[in-house]
Amino acid sequence: MSVEGVIRVGIIGAGLIGQVHSRMLRLIADRTEQSVRVVAVADVVPSAAQALASRWQDARAVALAEEIIGDPAIDAVWICMPTAMHREVCIAAARAGKHIFCEKPLAMTTAHASEMAAAIESAGVLAQVGLVMRLSPAYTVIKSMFADPCVGRMLAIMMRDDQDFPTRGVHASAWRNDPSLTAGGTLIEHSVHDFDILRWMFGPIARVSCVTRNLNGANGVEDSGAIEMEFAGGFHGQLTSVWHRMLGRPSNRRLEVFAENLFVASDYDTLGPIVFQRGESADLETIEPDEVMRRFSEILLDERPYLAPMKDCFAIPYAIENAIFVAALKGECIPDPPFAAGVSVQAMVESAYESARTRRTVEIEN
Repeated sequence: MSVEGVIRVGIIGAGLIGQVHSRMLRLIADRTEQSVRVVAVADVVPSAAQALASRWQDARAVALAEEIIGDPAIDAVWICMPTAMHREVCIAAARAGKHIFCEKPLAMTTAHASEMAAAIESAGVLAQVGLVMRLSPAYTVIKSMFADPCVGRMLAIMMRDDQDFPTRGVHASAWRNDPSLTAGGTLIEHSVHDFDILRWMFGPIARVSCVTRNLNGANGVEDSGAIEMEFAGGFHGQLTSVWHRMLGRPSNRRLEVFAENLFVASDYDTLGPIVFQRGESADLETIEPDEVMRRFSEILLDERPYLAPMKDCFAIPYAIENAIFVAALKGECIPDPPFAAGVSVQAMVESAYESARTRRTVEIEN
């Protein structure tokens, strides 16, 4: 069910991520003959709603999500609220016939995320989840490198994901330390991306073993997690996820991947550079950011030619994920990542939490 003419969008939540999506939708509008327009912004803080709405001509600011959901002139909603509020708003939007872009994690529990997915399926609307790391140029290129059969069998994957505790600095969102609003801590609110991209890059994860710590004092909001993973392909992975107190340290990821004939590593989760070593070579080689972008652009345009108008924005994963959903609403593709991916990755993280509680390895259903 594609949208004819300009897609009229309501943004629900005018905080940090709502502002990001507004800017991305502006980039898309400017490059696709105004295919999309934000017409309303809802936030319980009137000044926040007004500030974001003012960036779009004639967009109105409202206090309640219901005012957007109940507006028949609005085609699609972007749900950018604290996690605890996603379920109610998503289900209401689906029942009102709105297409839905929902930020990750989808809900407080997998059961709630499944209810949201069921409402979307019943309503027949389109929906996409904000698992934006699938649009990382560096990780897309690394994924392509390991798709070559010449690399041999996979051996091991190691990832470290760290950022300053996201209640301050560039990620300032006070609600992330409120157990009534957040689904958990660093694993579900941040490393849900890591679980998703590791699965996306290297295939299903069969079982996990996890330990967590909580130094910040908020019950249920862990600030470190260490996970051992066994992939369905028989190889192993490790993920360490940390929220620290170093405000000056940028949020980033370190990824190292070994196969029999290839080692690849990157300290940068967007543009690279990527270092690698092949076969019997004694030397590390480097793929510089410009070459990472060249390869990424080639892959992206081959798989998604409808994104050609956005080529100058390919270095901005948030712009590309929004452009994919806009294209889906126009009938040019399907939503990707699909909403179901958000449900399944939430279940994966819940398996890690279960392992931490029970101190045992937990099987993951795939």
